[in-house]
Amino acid sequence: MIEDDKSLVETLKEILEQEKYFVDYYYNLDDIEDYVILNKYNLIILDVMLGERNGFQFLQIVRNEVDRPIILLTAKDTKEDMLKGFNLGADDYITKPFDADLLLARIKSHLRGKKDEEVRYADTFFDLSTGVIKKEGNHVSLTNAELEILKLLYGNKGQIFSKEKIVNRVSSKFDVTDRVVVCHIYNIRKKLSEIDGDDPIENRWGVGYLWKER
Repeated sequence: MIEDDKSLVETLKEILEQEKYFVDYYYNLDDIEDYVILNKYNLIILDVMLGERNGFQFLQIVRNEVDRPIILLTAKDTKEDMLKGFNLGADDYITKPFDADLLLARIKSHLRGKKDEEVRYADTFFDLSTGVIKKEGNHVSLTNAELEILKLLYGNKGQIFSKEKIVNRVSSKFDVTDRVVVCHIYNIRKKLSEIDGDDPIENRWGVGYLWKER
């Protein structure tokens, strides 16, 4: 959520967390060091009136970099403003004051197609679209290479992949060697330990790796 009204942020955060959504927020655009990081979220709620740099300008800059649904939430309610928002790439446009139930319905509609991309292992949730791993309100983010390895293992559950096979399957996307694969697996596990996450990767010594069945 990108919104400069702190009271509204707290209200929305409470509403969304009651629906079991994980909520992160920024009060202004300068708080976001790299816009690409927004791809780790499933959906973005964006205010238009954000001081010197408004949401329309931001949308125009990031639309080609951020491949996530963006809902504009704003007091600007003219037809011209709505058309401008949609033409710049907004996926939805909701005017203030808004009905909380309507906002939740719109959010659920945009996220409906993403349910199959979130995988649960024990009490840990893996978003195979964004690379975000969540457990009990805590989260970590995988690099693109780490995510590709995890997707390979999950998509072939029960099948053992040697380091060489992993290299062959993902090296077309990243610079990967046998040693790098070991480092990526180590980093995935290290990130899981930071949130006390459940590790789905089994290491068959001398053979390879697989996604463990439960």
